Parts: sequence; structure tokens; C-alpha cells
Amino acid sequence: MTGFWARNSWVLLLGILVAAGVVAAGTSAATRSTALAAQKSQIRSLEDSHSHETQRKADISEKNGLEGLGLSASRIKADSATIAQLLTMAFTWDSGLAYETARESLQDRFDLSDKSAFLQTFMPPSRFNHDANGKRYYYIDAVGLNSALGRNIDTEVVAVTGTRYRYAVMADVVVSADGPAQTDSQGTALPPSTATRRILLYITLDARGTISDLVGVPPSGPARTSR
Repeated sequence: MTGFWARNSWVLLLGILVAAGVVAAGTSAATRSTALAAQKSQIRSLEDSHSHETQRKADISEKNGLEGLGLSASRIKADSATIAQLLTMAFTWDSGLAYETARESLQDRFDLSDKSAFLQTFMPPSRFNHDANGKRYYYIDAVGLNSALGRNIDTEVVAVTGTRYRYAVMADVVVSADGPAQTDSQGTALPPSTATRRILLYITLDARGTISDLVGVPPSGPARTSR
């Protein structure tokens, strides 16, 4: 046995040294990994802080610019929220009943006349038939129309008269049709077709957020379509 240890002592020593090296390398790698993670976390924190500071300075610059023009940044922010509510209410519906409900809600919430230019141009009364029991069957449901307000809304003050701010508002409206299912040449069902139109509205609001004027320009040019 003693001879075995004597003959193979160098092999055992080498094995011990290699094992120690592996442990040391593993420990070093773990240390570097921890340090790298800490550095990345610090970099993200600095980037977030820089982004927030940049946005804060941009907001201050915009506010100062608006005030220099005699406009109130807080007023524009409040009016923009009102405008977004109006657009969402008008252009988000998925059935004939939802359309009629949206139309009535617009009249109640914003005190719009049924004969107003906006309602007649963009939201005319929905066509329907009814049976002997008075149940309505809407054209919107027959063709499966749906409407949704897009995310891209641009609002800009174009005139100020006393406490009234007049805005030009541009927004995307996405309309889709869930009519009879269509298939391609291989018989695979196709998704509903959609069309996106860019609309232009002019909206005048007073200091209390009441709409005194609302007109729209029907979309022109080809619609952006997709499946």
C-alpha cells in the first residue's frame, strides 16, 4: 500500500491541484457574475433616473412654452382627457345596441343635439327592422360591424377665445366586419378584414369642460386595410 501511494503521489497531488483550481475558478466566476448583475442593476437605475429627469425637463419646457403663449398646461391636460372620453364613447362599439347606447350617452354626457352636425355625419341613427313584437334587428349586427378607437390621438390648440379653447383632433378609427366567414383557396378560414381611417374633429371647450362646438371632417383618401 505504501508503494502504491509512493508511485501515484504525483497523480493524487495533480488531482488535488486541479480540483482546487476548479473551485477557485467557480468562486471567481460567481463573484464576477454577482458584480456584473449589480453593475447592470445600477445602469438600469441610472437610465431610469435619466429618462425621468429628461421627461420632467421636457414637461417643464412644454409648460413654460404654453404659458408663454397664454395657454394653461393643466387646462389642456383636462380638456385632452375630456376629448379622449368623447372619442372612446363615440367610436367604440360592437353591436347595433351598443352603437345606439353610445349615441345616446354622447347626447346625455356632452349635451349634444340629435341633429348636431357631428351625430348626423359620424353617428347617424342606426338602421334597423323590427318584427311584430317590436324586436329590433340592426343592420350593424347583420354585417357584423365593430368599431374601436386607435391609440394614435393628436390634439392641438388652434384658437383661444376668452376661456374657450378650440382643438384640432386627429384620431385613428379601426372598423372591422365579422360577417359570414371567408376562406382562402385552400379552405383555411380568413380573419375578419379591418379598415383604419384617420378622422379630423374640431372641438371647442370652455373652462368647465363643456362642449360649445363639435364638427368633424369625414375621412378622405384610401383606408388602411388588413386581415
